[in-house]
Amino acid sequence: MRHIIIIVSIFLITPMLNAQEIELKKKELPIYSLFRATENYEYLKGDNNAFESDVFDPIKFIPLNEKEDIYLSFGGQIRPRFEHYSNRFWEETVDQDFYSQRLAFHTDLHLGKNFRVYTELYHGYTSHEREFVENDEIDIHQAFLQIDIPFQSESSLSFILGRQELAYGSARLVGFREGPNIRRTFDATRAVFKSGKTNIQAFYTREVSPTIFAFDNRFTLFDGDANNPKFWGVYSQFKIKGFNGMNELYYLGFENPFSAFSDVSGKENRHSIGLRRFGQIGKRFTYNTEIIYQFGEINNTTISAFNLEGDWHYKLINTAWLWNPGLKLEYTSGDKNLNDNKLNTFNPMFVNPAYYSLAATITPINLISIHPSVSATPTEKLKLYGEWGIFWRASKNDGLYRPPRFVNRPANGIEDRNLGSQLGFKASYEFNRHLSLDLDMSYFIAGDFQKTSGSGDDIFHFAPTISYKF
Repeated sequence: MRHIIIIVSIFLITPMLNAQEIELKKKELPIYSLFRATENYEYLKGDNNAFESDVFDPIKFIPLNEKEDIYLSFGGQIRPRFEHYSNRFWEETVDQDFYSQRLAFHTDLHLGKNFRVYTELYHGYTSHEREFVENDEIDIHQAFLQIDIPFQSESSLSFILGRQELAYGSARLVGFREGPNIRRTFDATRAVFKSGKTNIQAFYTREVSPTIFAFDNRFTLFDGDANNPKFWGVYSQFKIKGFNGMNELYYLGFENPFSAFSDVSGKENRHSIGLRRFGQIGKRFTYNTEIIYQFGEINNTTISAFNLEGDWHYKLINTAWLWNPGLKLEYTSGDKNLNDNKLNTFNPMFVNPAYYSLAATITPINLISIHPSVSATPTEKLKLYGEWGIFWRASKNDGLYRPPRFVNRPANGIEDRNLGSQLGFKASYEFNRHLSLDLDMSYFIAGDFQKTSGSGDDIFHFAPTISYKF
């Protein structure tokens, strides 16, 4: 009798143990992407979900037919922030304390394997004043139709038409403007070819100019009279067999009805050709190098400009905090000579305004910079980053610019090249995949050029940010 009880117990307990083992093998949920439109929740299809459960699973995959190939997904973000500026723009009288917020809500409708409609609404608010790209009552941030045409198991061609976010490479020419409340979008038509590690995109777009009131951001892709910038090009990413790392080769066209630089202003038609190589050597060393050459014309003045950057990091993998020291060097050309019918000022076009910190005081135009940095990971949830940026004007005949491409201080014959230095610190803590807290601080020590050209007070910026995504 005792043997029978043991055998029966084994049969009863074994399925329970197997169920527990399967539960333990559940994968950790994927993190939310910076590009929310790239998220895919098809893993929730059927009953064999390989990932851990989440409270928002019921709204992430809502099947609309029996095959579950037509489904709807919802998501969004709540991002409140407090900001403090001392001496904003190096002006002693410009001290600011204000609250800002971003509210976002998106829907993602999949109509079978080959058709998709994605929409996203944005709201931005600041308590102190209505600033460009910070304030918008409510508007359509993204709304596009995507058609996917599969070829082979690893090849596909997609056509995407509508309002959408874009970012290419290291986001030095095309970034999504994550810092301000209203991220950058484009009214665009794109063709995207993917095959293995090769990705080629061709596109024609117009940048969306966000305005303040409800649903007043016009769709201008086919509007010949619109005055917002045109942007087009071909961007490729690929791997060369036998060579370490990845490669990017691209051509970008840019047309702006009115641009202003220290030496010339007017209608700008500019072309950029770039090559980027990036990757990892071994377990410790990562690299990112890029060279860009620009040519074209602005108001009958010939454009010839360039940008060079190298960014290297070495991770100390056997240390407790995984220290990761790095060094970034950058040279961005400025105009050499005045009134010579040549413009050598580099245009970063759609650079992320927070490229040199959330304070957004300086941008990569007419700039030489050195950035030693170090990052650390004390715990799995906490990440720390610190850097020291040192800046000079590349040309004494060109001025100082602020994001994205506006003259902040003209040269006015000033010989001083020193623009000062900036100490930056960022701490990020992820409570879970939904909730995170970022603390961003920077202190910009004004250089001789600012002090000679006008007010030269040091800038302090402090910005704690909470983000809740679902």
